[in-house]
Amino acid sequence: MNKIRAYLIDDHRALREAVAAMLNAQADIVVVGQSGDAATGIADIETLCPDLVLLDLKMPGQSGMSAIGQIFAASASSKVMVFTMYDNPGYVWATMNAGATGYVMKSASSEELLRAVRAVASGSGFLQAEVTMPLLKRLAREAKIADESSVLSGREMDILESLAAGKSNKMIARDLSLSEDTVKSHLRRVYEKIGAADRAHAVAIALRMQIIE
Repeated sequence: MNKIRAYLIDDHRALREAVAAMLNAQADIVVVGQSGDAATGIADIETLCPDLVLLDLKMPGQSGMSAIGQIFAASASSKVMVFTMYDNPGYVWATMNAGATGYVMKSASSEELLRAVRAVASGSGFLQAEVTMPLLKRLAREAKIADESSVLSGREMDILESLAAGKSNKMIARDLSLSEDTVKSHLRRVYEKIGAADRAHAVAIALRMQIIE
């Protein structure tokens, strides 16, 4: 039987070694290496090419978040599973977008962690139940924004693009032959439609959702 070859990156040494011992106790898993920082881990991974990397997010020096792409560059066949104390849906979203296929909290039971390791190593994904609902809510909000962007009027799109170009209300009014009050009225409707708090937020949302380029 081919064992799952795992590598651990976590600056909490006691926890890391406890997890390594638990994994090594399984008949189908072997820990081929571990490190307390991302840079050392990436160098090891390039040589060892493990099947699975268990990665902490917050560490001294380079964060686990920024290390995901470098892990894949070092070993394209390795799978990445985030193992963290943070349940922020933004972190889940960002790590999944970066290519991680598992997200497990450090509060998980040993049984759940083992299920996650086996699922991710086999090519499936794994999201711990505690992070699934917040992530689904975030996805729903993003979908709502994307859907509502389609109902922006042509004039509102013009104004949004002018915002992105850094133009003031006065400049927008002059360029579009509108009064400043009319521009302000359009801006209020744009903010409402895409869920923005202010000018900078509106531009950030529009760029992220590819409403404008």
